[in-house]
Amino acid sequence: MLNLRRSNDVENNPSGLNNEFEYKNKKYHINLMFDTVLSFYKLLDDDHFNDEEKVGIAFELFFGNAPNNDDFAIEAFKQISNYLSADPYEGEQTGDNNGIASPKYYSFEQDAEAIFASFYQQYRIDLINEKGKLHWDKFKALFAGLGPDTYFMRIVHIRQEDATKLEGQAQVELIQAQQHYALEDNRSQEAVQAQMADFGNMLMAIAKS
Repeated sequence: MLNLRRSNDVENNPSGLNNEFEYKNKKYHINLMFDTVLSFYKLLDDDHFNDEEKVGIAFELFFGNAPNNDDFAIEAFKQISNYLSADPYEGEQTGDNNGIASPKYYSFEQDAEAIFASFYQQYRIDLINEKGKLHWDKFKALFAGLGPDTYFMRIVHIRQEDATKLEGQAQVELIQAQQHYALEDNRSQEAVQAQMADFGNMLMAIAKS
């Protein structure tokens, strides 16, 4: 049984954040820095690689070295998918009412510059300098806490606004802003989550071939 777990290695991981997998009573380090996770999201949508190549690259991203075992691969990415998709506010409405951006209103890739600017604006955190340092759990918490005055959340608000409730010049300006900040195709974070959910099925198909 493979299990994503919080680390007990106080010396190397004093925060105790998730960075270990246990498989057949053996622990494997997993790279869950925010830039690794975002690279994985980008990989899922990259048409330059076939399915088998994506699996190999994903393993290299997260594990470096891992058992060459189909059961390990399937279980590992099932756990990773569940972990990355976990929402502490699942079941609650997101978006306009509580200030948290609904996944369908943003894309980590397309909004990368706005997210970078907003982290620096609110937290004085330079995400470029945090590559390989900032854990995904911390990034996700800070991301969810971005305030309405940040560049990123202003863009999200524009996408969420209902132009039919406005008239005249205000309506024209909102429509123009929505066109300017429109998400490309279906490459919202919601679409990426759907792709990630299919990653396990892809692994199973490869294992059976």
